[in-house]
Amino acid sequence: MIKRIAYILIIVCCIIVTVGFFRYNPTVIYAKKVPTSAETIVYLNLREIEYNILLSFLKHPFSQLDFKKSSASKEEKKTTLLDEVEVPASLFLYTNTREFKDFFISSPISVKQNFIEALKEEKFTAKNVSKTTVYSKGIISCVVKDNFLQVLLKKDKEAQVSSELLLALNHKSYFSESDLIFDKIKKSEAPVTVSALEGGFFELVVDGGSLRIQGELNKKKNLFKPFKATSVGSSVISVSGKLNTEIVANELDKNLKKKFKKLTTLLLDSVTNKWNGVVEGNLTSFIEKSDTIVTYEYDDDFNKIEKKEIQNTITPEVTLELQGEDLCNYLKEKEVIKRVENEDLLTLMPLFTTYSFCKGDGLKFTSVKDQKLAKETDGSNKFYLLFNVADYQKKDRGIYSFKSEYLDKVNTIQLLVTNNNQLKGTVELKDTSKNFFLQLLN
Repeated sequence: MIKRIAYILIIVCCIIVTVGFFRYNPTVIYAKKVPTSAETIVYLNLREIEYNILLSFLKHPFSQLDFKKSSASKEEKKTTLLDEVEVPASLFLYTNTREFKDFFISSPISVKQNFIEALKEEKFTAKNVSKTTVYSKGIISCVVKDNFLQVLLKKDKEAQVSSELLLALNHKSYFSESDLIFDKIKKSEAPVTVSALEGGFFELVVDGGSLRIQGELNKKKNLFKPFKATSVGSSVISVSGKLNTEIVANELDKNLKKKFKKLTTLLLDSVTNKWNGVVEGNLTSFIEKSDTIVTYEYDDDFNKIEKKEIQNTITPEVTLELQGEDLCNYLKEKEVIKRVENEDLLTLMPLFTTYSFCKGDGLKFTSVKDQKLAKETDGSNKFYLLFNVADYQKKDRGIYSFKSEYLDKVNTIQLLVTNNNQLKGTVELKDTSKNFFLQLLN
């Protein structure tokens, strides 16, 4: 009996895999998908993502199901946006530095008759722009024309859909399948790929409960300059590298610059001009301290009454090193660094005392006066970033705590840029048996 069940399961799996091979490996249609004005393309192989989830289910069938959620959910099923969309086998998103600069634009998606009603049900607000109705919610805007939908994803939440942008959607010139921008996309089997017209290509590969980002950066417009990155093994958060300050200054959002000036009274452009791009920061732990605060009150008879209160404080044990010959003097001139009781302190950090140490071509900030870190240099990488999310969130960090339904699932985030401009990133989830995409959808 057991053998018979096993044989049946094997046959069913073989049928699913065989049928899946033909369903999930469709011929990609490139015609009239991406306009020639696009400079960066994101290709989503939706069938490959679906197939990836299916294979994960076959390998670990019971771990993929959330029985508590399914048993508790007995509400009447309502029509969703996905029910009113003809989900394509693949989807292109594109952008450029001109008319599309604040958005990623999707290739056309076929929609059903009640799609507009579904948008309204999902609380999308309608707005007329140059005689075109644009439906928006958060960072998503939708433009529907002739039963086809184009999704506009905002890079900046303050971005507005303009008449010029809508006019640019009516493009007539498209890349052909033979164009170089599609060359590496066609050769890749990854579910998500990114290709840039000026060079640069990335793949997003799912391996169980982890997502790997791998590829090559554009050599002409590279954010990362030559540097010997360092790391501290005990760090919860660690970053080390040298950034191209010119690119950073050009990419910074205007609203961010305004907020920075309002918060610090400094011009962000002036700071980047003084900074040479080197940054090395580490958060190694949190210092928890309890202090007894004694206060006095008087009763109706003017008797002095002592009151004791326990005050708990949490201070991040953090260091930050920046380089730039005039950066330290500039911050002192602007009184961002002040001399207080024979100590140079950073006045922009009201949450905890931040010591400042000027040295040669840069400066160092630290929350612990005599903190020294054992750094390790890796000569093969010019940029290093590590965020041990699970370690950060395992305890209550007081005012430094943050909660996110997505970050709560993450174990670690790591990003490396090698000396030969190879980018390697990993997002590892806590549950390694359950498919990454499936956890993201849940």
